[in-house]
Amino acid sequence: MKNFNESRTYEEAVAIHRQRVEDSIEYYDKYILGGGGAFFIRNCPFCGYDEFDEEEKFYDRYGVARCKRCNSLYVNPCPSQELLNDYYAHAKCNSMLEKIYTERDQKSKSDILDSRVTFLADFINRMDESEISLLEFGCSNGSFLRKLKTYLQRIGIEKKIRFVGVDTNPDAISSNNDSELELHYGTAEDFLKSFDGVFNIIWHTELIEHIISPYDLFTLAREKMSLGGFMIFTTPNEFALESRSLSYNVPRMLACSILPPMHLNAFSTLNITNFAIRCGFGIVSIETPGKMDVEMLELQRENLNNDLARRIIALDDNEKELIQEILSSTGASSHMRCVLKKL
Repeated sequence: MKNFNESRTYEEAVAIHRQRVEDSIEYYDKYILGGGGAFFIRNCPFCGYDEFDEEEKFYDRYGVARCKRCNSLYVNPCPSQELLNDYYAHAKCNSMLEKIYTERDQKSKSDILDSRVTFLADFINRMDESEISLLEFGCSNGSFLRKLKTYLQRIGIEKKIRFVGVDTNPDAISSNNDSELELHYGTAEDFLKSFDGVFNIIWHTELIEHIISPYDLFTLAREKMSLGGFMIFTTPNEFALESRSLSYNVPRMLACSILPPMHLNAFSTLNITNFAIRCGFGIVSIETPGKMDVEMLELQRENLNNDLARRIIALDDNEKELIQEILSSTGASSHMRCVLKKL
């Protein structure tokens, strides 16, 4: 069942979380002391409601709200875009994580990347269209699109596919050397506003928990999608057993749903449905195909907050394997994979 080292070593995870918290506190204090409207009150990013209850603050600084209508968690007051731009450009934790992603991408085989490639390739193969336009938000240097293109060619899928990507890192965009990939520098919102055409598929991974208004992004993206087009993405699941068993104020091996100023919105298998319908999409599937939940509980046993989690990690290996399968198949694993359809 050991899958965690596919993502990073235990020591790397501890160091990254420690740096994330240090960066989080540093940027909060920097902008609070600097003033200038660095934080603002926002409506619920999931349902749009304007009333909320206050939850425990993140490390005694960032406010966390629970919507009074849909019961979802989100960071409120919300960091300004100026703060977020500064954080993503200069925070030390981001360069640490980028190093891990780069090393993982250079491996001949990565279970995390490969499962996403094979899932999307199978999805494309089952589509009726012979010509497909695909857009990836947060494409970095195009590594995922390149792997997908190569895999589609290898398995003999004979469809004409246009591979397009957008990312806010100019160095990553400029490092692309594949002329068949159309990579653009800028925000997803600015790119969509300027793009003349429509996409059959929009794909993104671990993105919507980061942004101030996922509703604005999804409604804008919907305008640039073909009728019957698909939005396919992954995001952390707040309703996972791991999330329910650990506070956002204890050390975590992987980033949890609330981790400002990085993670601002705690999506779940429940609120993603309401959110998607609000944005004008139909639900094709919501799955939680994770493999590391029980392992995460074991690695963080000293911070578990419920007896069920403690009982699970006391089971033998075969029983733990069964529990992991149950979590993955019943929507209780820590990450979601969602397929929405433009109606």
